[in-house]
Amino acid sequence: MNNKLKKLEEEKRERCWDPLQRWKVLQETIAWVDSQQAVPRNSPQGALEKQNRMLN
Repeated sequence: MNNKLKKLEEEKRERCWDPLQRWKVLQETIAWVDSQQAVPRNSPQGALEKQNRMLN
Protein backbone atom coordinates (compact mmCIF):
# COMPACT_ATOMS: atom_id res chain seq x y z
CA MET A 1 0.00 0.00 0.00
CA ASN A 2 1.57 3.26 -1.01
CA ASN A 3 1.50 6.39 1.15
CA LYS A 4 -1.06 8.21 -0.98
CA LEU A 5 -3.55 5.33 -0.82
CA LYS A 6 -2.95 4.95 2.91
CA LYS A 7 -3.63 8.65 3.46
CA LEU A 8 -6.85 8.47 1.44
CA GLU A 9 -8.07 5.47 3.44
CA GLU A 10 -7.29 7.20 6.74
CA GLU A 11 -9.16 10.33 5.64
CA LYS A 12 -12.15 8.21 4.63
CA ARG A 13 -12.22 6.57 8.07
CA GLU A 14 -11.94 9.97 9.77
CA ARG A 15 -14.99 11.29 7.90
CA CYS A 16 -17.10 8.44 9.28
CA TRP A 17 -16.62 9.54 12.89
CA ASP A 18 -19.10 11.84 14.58
CA PRO A 19 -16.97 14.26 16.68
CA LEU A 20 -19.10 13.78 19.80
CA GLN A 21 -19.02 9.99 19.46
CA ARG A 22 -15.26 10.07 18.90
CA TRP A 23 -14.75 12.17 22.06
CA LYS A 24 -16.90 9.79 24.13
CA VAL A 25 -14.98 6.77 22.85
CA LEU A 26 -11.68 8.44 23.71
CA GLN A 27 -12.88 9.23 27.23
CA GLU A 28 -14.16 5.68 27.73
CA THR A 29 -10.89 4.24 26.47
CA ILE A 30 -8.81 6.40 28.81
CA ALA A 31 -11.06 5.51 31.75
CA TRP A 32 -10.79 1.80 30.92
CA VAL A 33 -6.98 1.94 30.70
CA ASP A 34 -6.79 3.77 34.04
CA SER A 35 -9.04 1.17 35.65
CA GLN A 36 -6.76 -1.66 34.47
CA GLN A 37 -3.76 -0.40 36.40
CA ALA A 38 -2.93 -2.25 39.59
CA VAL A 39 -1.99 0.98 41.38
CA PRO A 40 -3.53 4.36 40.52
CA ARG A 41 -1.12 6.66 38.71
CA ASN A 42 -1.15 9.49 41.23
CA SER A 43 -1.14 7.51 44.47
CA PRO A 44 1.78 7.64 46.91
CA GLN A 45 2.38 3.93 46.29
CA GLY A 46 2.46 4.55 42.53
CA ALA A 47 4.97 7.37 42.99
CA LEU A 48 7.23 5.15 45.09
CA GLU A 49 7.07 2.35 42.51
CA LYS A 50 7.97 4.78 39.73
CA GLN A 51 10.84 6.12 41.79
CA ASN A 52 12.15 2.59 42.41
CA ARG A 53 11.95 1.77 38.69
CA MET A 54 13.87 4.91 37.82
CA LEU A 55 16.59 4.33 40.42
CA ASN A 56 17.17 0.66 39.65
